[in-house]
Amino acid sequence: MMRSSLSSRKLFLIATVGMLVAALVMGLASVPMAQTTPQVVAYKITGTANLSAPGTEQFWSNIAWDNISLTANIPQAPTSGITHYVLVKAAWNGTDLMILMRWYAPSPAYGAWSAAAGALYPPASGPGLFRLIELTPGTTYYMNTSYSNYYAVVNGVPKSGRLILNYSGITLPTPNGTQIEVLSNGTIILYHSLRPMEDLLYNNGMFYGYYTNSTWYYPDRAAIMWYMGTVIPPTSDCMNIGGKFPGQTFDGFTLKDAGGSLQQQGGAANIWMWVSGATWANKTYDPAFATNLWQNESLTGLPYIDPGNQGFAVPLYTNNTDMYEVDTAGIWYAPVSSSGLNGSLFFVKTGATYSDGYWTVEYVRPLAVPQAYAQWMPNFTVGNTYYVAFAVWQGKLGETLFDKSITSGFLQFTLSTSPPSQTTTTTSTSTNTTTTTPPSTTTSTVSNVTLDVTVVGAVVAIIALVALYVVFRR
Repeated sequence: MMRSSLSSRKLFLIATVGMLVAALVMGLASVPMAQTTPQVVAYKITGTANLSAPGTEQFWSNIAWDNISLTANIPQAPTSGITHYVLVKAAWNGTDLMILMRWYAPSPAYGAWSAAAGALYPPASGPGLFRLIELTPGTTYYMNTSYSNYYAVVNGVPKSGRLILNYSGITLPTPNGTQIEVLSNGTIILYHSLRPMEDLLYNNGMFYGYYTNSTWYYPDRAAIMWYMGTVIPPTSDCMNIGGKFPGQTFDGFTLKDAGGSLQQQGGAANIWMWVSGATWANKTYDPAFATNLWQNESLTGLPYIDPGNQGFAVPLYTNNTDMYEVDTAGIWYAPVSSSGLNGSLFFVKTGATYSDGYWTVEYVRPLAVPQAYAQWMPNFTVGNTYYVAFAVWQGKLGETLFDKSITSGFLQFTLSTSPPSQTTTTTSTSTNTTTTTPPSTTTSTVSNVTLDVTVVGAVVAIIALVALYVVFRR
């Protein structure tokens, strides 16, 4: 009995010490733990946005960050859900709504084209112009030579016949002219050219992620989705993977949904999409701005005005039918209207900086929209409750298009008539850069979240010490 009791005490002591160590680690660690806030509040402030130095305006220092959890849009893909949380602040000044987003991104995607913007500029070259899809490990292929009018390109060599993919007994015939590269470890990389392939690969278990290497990757992105549907509250912010339009017939397959359409039945939403390779006003790292693309009416077809010191967010609209672009250019998607919306690309203005491991992006849009936009964009007024979702893409790590990090659902959003009262952030101001420090070395940028972690750690540590005292006292 005595030995059993001592053994039990030893086991209890070991477990308690383990708890103590874990608690101390939690108490000392400054890595933010994502805790989704159910509501985002825009506070009434005095001041205007400085999009050449987003986040450095004085009023932001009085508003606490909301730490919003993100999750993988494609759970089984290792390139999905890379960003675990995004920090968000919101403010309004009587005429404009301002949203500040910030997230940790150790490898910024400089110099990668948005495929849509690159398509407008014939000399465009380099990363981002099209997507490379990595197929699920274990996927194999063979050539069906009975298709005498088909061919495929394998490792740069044309082969006669139709290329058939096979995974776990499931076969998927590919379109004529399909190109793949088989790496030395057997991994198959499919050269993407048509959007429906992603839907077919995903639904047959063959989509593993988008392939990247040191010279081929995709732009970084951030998006804000504003729900405009009739079902209140919405239960899903997910979009369909699909074709270019609903019911598209592609290579013998019929795709039910359009890619980018909203899954929420009765749902619709306005999306503000910032893209590092197209909408970031940086002529050093954004190829679209480097070529003055948005000032060239002969390329865009519309008289957009590049203000020079600020970028924009692509205004999109999605419903159960399709994804649309809220202007008449159709650069990213088909336009919602054939006329009357010229110039709306710069209606939602942005400023963006990258420093010390973080992207900081600020969005600014008038509270009220012109009547021509009202069907596609929300008006913001005090007293109403809105629903908002956030998404982030890290292009160098393989996130692009529908492969992203996203909130698991919509959050409530309101405009408050009260000024902010809490100071929880620290930033240093310069002309072009907001200086911050990565999570491993600072607590200032997310002090409200880190404090929660520290308090929990301290409480657990105290409990562990009390337990140790009881054991030794006996």
